[in-house]
Amino acid sequence: MHITYYMRCLIAEPWFKMQTLHMTNSDFTAKLGNVSDPIERLTRHYENPAADALAAASNGVPVVGITSNTVPWELIRAAGAFPCVINSGNANHPDIPNFMEEGVFEERIRAIFGAAISGELQHLSLLLISRASEQEYKLYLYLREVARQNPNLRIPPVYLYDMLHTRTSESYSYGLERTRCLKERLEKLTGKFADNALQQAIEESNAARGSIRKLLSLRQPQPKVSGTEALALIGSSFFVNRDEYRRLAEQAAKLIEQRNPLTGKKVLVTGASLNHRNLHQAVEKHRAVVVAEDDWWGSQSAGEDVDTGSGDFVKAIFEKYYLDTPSPRLFPFEIADAWFQKTSADEIDGVVFYLPPEDCVTGWDYPRRRRYLDERGIPHLIVREDARSISEECHGRIEAFVQSIEAGR
Repeated sequence: MHITYYMRCLIAEPWFKMQTLHMTNSDFTAKLGNVSDPIERLTRHYENPAADALAAASNGVPVVGITSNTVPWELIRAAGAFPCVINSGNANHPDIPNFMEEGVFEERIRAIFGAAISGELQHLSLLLISRASEQEYKLYLYLREVARQNPNLRIPPVYLYDMLHTRTSESYSYGLERTRCLKERLEKLTGKFADNALQQAIEESNAARGSIRKLLSLRQPQPKVSGTEALALIGSSFFVNRDEYRRLAEQAAKLIEQRNPLTGKKVLVTGASLNHRNLHQAVEKHRAVVVAEDDWWGSQSAGEDVDTGSGDFVKAIFEKYYLDTPSPRLFPFEIADAWFQKTSADEIDGVVFYLPPEDCVTGWDYPRRRRYLDERGIPHLIVREDARSISEECHGRIEAFVQSIEAGR
């Protein structure tokens, strides 16, 4: 039976217990133990996003899965749990059509749903879903209702972090309240939240952000790392302990610093979020270098540090995620477009808009941003197909686009 209605009254998580099954990833851990190169280690973490979470769960550590960048990592860490962005699952799981309409959900959200209903996420103590997009909110509602109708499915408990990104005093007050409620929920989950744990988690996370900014600095103005490689080095921060990430990222940055600058026209990618590297690979196959992406998986993943000057750590964390974290719901447009406008005007040779068939959000920004580029004479190309399988026709258009930039047209 399809779930086609909104259940706005269902905000608290369902009160059912997840069946416990300890899972390990010993093969991955063993192979990683033999890898000393920090670039390869981070890349393997990116390609195996659930490995460390499974290892943590097998060792008795509560694992909290999160659906996007707008869920405060620091609160989860301070509660003694392992935070991990969910980037796995089968978007074509045969049971998905039993619950979801075709063409409503994007690939990543369908994959998370498929992982949840198949039992792939049963190692989670909690699945924390952000309100950052309508897709994620619907994911929360669907999982709640599926769990209610099918109590035997091994779906983890779900919780909605209901923070809005509109810049109003009402949204600010409501978001701060929801952040404090999230802290209470996590404390209830693990039974601990030491006085100094939150400050330590902030310091750990800020140090990781500093390492990401260091990697980003090696992409502009003279790129020493390809966008394909950089996306894995940055994106792996969502899947590992951030203290380990900081150490590996700093080592990777030192190695990359020794390289000669890459040649090729510098391209910015914007549009729908990319949780894979296929589009970067396609663009760079044709002699361009992707130096930035308007995306929380890449260039916008770090932002500024959490500012703890006020002494109110929960408020400081909320303000970081409310004021300095990209979100599809960000409004007004002057704020939503600020990063894109600044970056596209910073020695960028061309812009690639990624608007796959499943997109129903970022396409609304396309006319406004295209007009901005046209007014400044910045070349741009739109990719309208799924980047997971770029067609030969699309490769031809990308190649022609890069050639036109090289020719100065």
